Amino acid sequence: MIRVFLIALAFFAQPVLAQPVFEQAPELKANPNPRAPLAAVLTFKASGPVTTAVSIDDGLAQKTLNFGPHLDPTKGLPIVDLAAGRQFNVTVQISDKSGTTTSSKVLSFRTPALPTPGLEWPTLTTTLADGGVLEPGLRFISVRRRAPGRQSFQTKSQQEFARGWGLILALDAKGDVRWYYISQRRVAGIKPSPDGTLLFTTEDQRVVKIDMLGNIIRQWYPEKRRLGPVAGATEITGLQTLHHEPSITPWGTYISMSAHGREILDYPSSVTDPQAPRKPTMVMGDKIVEFNADGKVVWEWDAFEHLDPYLLHYHTFQPYWAVRGYPGYADWTHGNGITFDAERDLVIASFKHLDALVAIDRKTKDIRWIFGDPKGWPEKYQSRILKPIGLTRYPWSQHHPHVTPQGTIVYYDNGMFQARPFDGQEIVPFHRSYSRAVEIKVDSKAMTVTELWTSEKEQKPDSCVHWAMGDAQRMPSTSNMMVIRSFCPPITDKLNDQDEYDLTRRFVDDVPYAGRVEEFSRTAPAKLLSQTRFDDPNEILQWQLYGGFHAPSIYWENGAGKPR
Repeated sequence: MIRVFLIALAFFAQPVLAQPVFEQAPELKANPNPRAPLAAVLTFKASGPVTTAVSIDDGLAQKTLNFGPHLDPTKGLPIVDLAAGRQFNVTVQISDKSGTTTSSKVLSFRTPALPTPGLEWPTLTTTLADGGVLEPGLRFISVRRRAPGRQSFQTKSQQEFARGWGLILALDAKGDVRWYYISQRRVAGIKPSPDGTLLFTTEDQRVVKIDMLGNIIRQWYPEKRRLGPVAGATEITGLQTLHHEPSITPWGTYISMSAHGREILDYPSSVTDPQAPRKPTMVMGDKIVEFNADGKVVWEWDAFEHLDPYLLHYHTFQPYWAVRGYPGYADWTHGNGITFDAERDLVIASFKHLDALVAIDRKTKDIRWIFGDPKGWPEKYQSRILKPIGLTRYPWSQHHPHVTPQGTIVYYDNGMFQARPFDGQEIVPFHRSYSRAVEIKVDSKAMTVTELWTSEKEQKPDSCVHWAMGDAQRMPSTSNMMVIRSFCPPITDKLNDQDEYDLTRRFVDDVPYAGRVEEFSRTAPAKLLSQTRFDDPNEILQWQLYGGFHAPSIYWENGAGKPR
């Protein structure tokens, strides 16, 4: 009896755990950073580390965001993925091992309306197919604007109009804008970082990391940047440029294309006349550089050491590098995307002006395989060129390869020219071509490549053909394909896409055009399930879409706002 009494006394003597309390009441304010206006910041102080559940109701839909105890609510919790022009009622609940406490106050917040279409916002029009099963989540898109006209003939003000502004926006499956960020400079490739931040490259040679409230967390720039150092940013020693799309390796470092110039004394001077005299020429070729957060280069691969600089493209002498501060430089490789085959330890790079994807062994730096038309490649590369199985056509001026979780590769095939200078093939003219998305499977042992899927196999009335950019990705839950058409000019034999210095014909950049984000079924033939157009109804501006990515949620960091 005494023993039972002592046990009971010990039990009742245990301290009672108090539920967490709000030491400072929750407060919800509009994001103070105007560059990401569809966002709010929730702050409060709790009695200790807590898990936070934020319930949001806009009268049409309800959702709950969950934030882990590693986040400090006194510094602000980001409330993002909000529709524009809506009133939101918000309830905050905190919990720990002792229990749960709900704030007695219901907070309210109204998001601003979207900008009026004009010089800083496109007209967005979405068309949905009947009965189509769309991928849930968000499509993040890198958007650009420009005035019509050939880049080499535009005024400085026109060029600054294009370069001094950028837009990243997130669309839901119905094409509604759920988040956007306005950049001070034009944006190229964008990628999600595992820590919940966003990584992108700007036209002025910076790699930038922001949080979803639009705050710059970190920046990197090349040491030899023509525009000079970037205040507060990390310098990457020895590099001349950073361009196109940054990527994050599976092991947490960063990787990017970095072009650099090398003089070649006997370089061709024409892509149409094989008898034209050769002359000393500064040639831009790409390095693939891997660097850590401190800007130290830990791995690099130089195209000049592994590929033939005399392989030409019909745009080798176009003004890509001239308008970027390097007049007279030939654009040899024009690298435009990097992906990883982690299973085989390969870096797979897209070189637009070689019309090829090239797989590089990370350990040896040897070229394992080349996916491109073998015509025109020197004999020493022929054994590394993949043999096609069921291929509609080879990649031509392709963009943005992605290795999927299934081990396949998805890329965007612009379809330009379908021939190289002096390879014996006739150019396919602009008005007879089409751009497409493609999924392939590479067998590196058999040295074969099989086409598994494509958005189209021939030109159709609604086809789009463009000479740069574009993106395609396989989505995780439906296996639908997201296809980003950068810009779609009218398909007519009155336009030239080969030589912007040719004043006898109109060039594709002279006319109005619009970009598209599309979703296709992964079937044969592919079915178009949705399309969002980016237009200027007055046809004063050209809207371009560089590329993008899909995310199941805007909160892709574990323990940071995961919705339910």
